[in-house]
Amino acid sequence: MNPVRPWRKRLATTLAGLLTSSLAIVFLPGTAFAGPNEGDIFSAVNSARASAGLAAYSYAGDLAAAARGQAERMAASGELYHNPNLSSEVGGWSRIGENVAFAGDWRAAHDVLMNSPGHRAQILDSGYTQMGVGTAVSDDGTFWVAEVFRTPSGASTPAPDPGGGGTTTTSSPDTSSAPTPVAAPPEPTPEQILRENLRDAREMIVAREKDRRSNDPIAAALDFSTVMDTVSG
Repeated sequence: MNPVRPWRKRLATTLAGLLTSSLAIVFLPGTAFAGPNEGDIFSAVNSARASAGLAAYSYAGDLAAAARGQAERMAASGELYHNPNLSSEVGGWSRIGENVAFAGDWRAAHDVLMNSPGHRAQILDSGYTQMGVGTAVSDDGTFWVAEVFRTPSGASTPAPDPGGGGTTTTSSPDTSSAPTPVAAPPEPTPEQILRENLRDAREMIVAREKDRRSNDPIAAALDFSTVMDTVSG
């Protein structure tokens, strides 16, 4: 039997170590990137956060499920819109937000969000700690993505960034003031009523003129009758 050469043994050990590390990443509990390129977008978001000196988002399966459902709905309808039921679809939050976008591929979609001040603010938000990504591809090849962010219940909830783009919801009570009363319009005077009735009568005459023949004495009599009824009324 030929002895195993040292370099082959070292190579086998290295390959085994790499395989074990790869399996640990792929089958990490709680991470399930089911849609196309969801893992790529999640990594790109955390790379952007690292470049900004921020902690990475932790992956949340329930957020990903909500995001994936929204991405699939957008892909099916061909319309870009925020999930109106997000706040009830996802639990355990004191603050929650969403980014949505579409593009030709995942890189372009990520660039669209990063180049939009409001969406970028959510990606680089210092208050959110969890994120889920959902993607879908429509029949025409358009790539759709939804990103859902969460600050868990009990965590601090800094004020949302004022920039437009993504949606943000907090569990703070509504402190908005009551609507300002609007005064009712004044009652019209008799002269105003008469002018309005005469205007209506003229409109009726014009409408009749479209259907009657010229010099029709019956139609003319009806027009005169309409004016007199309006004035006397």
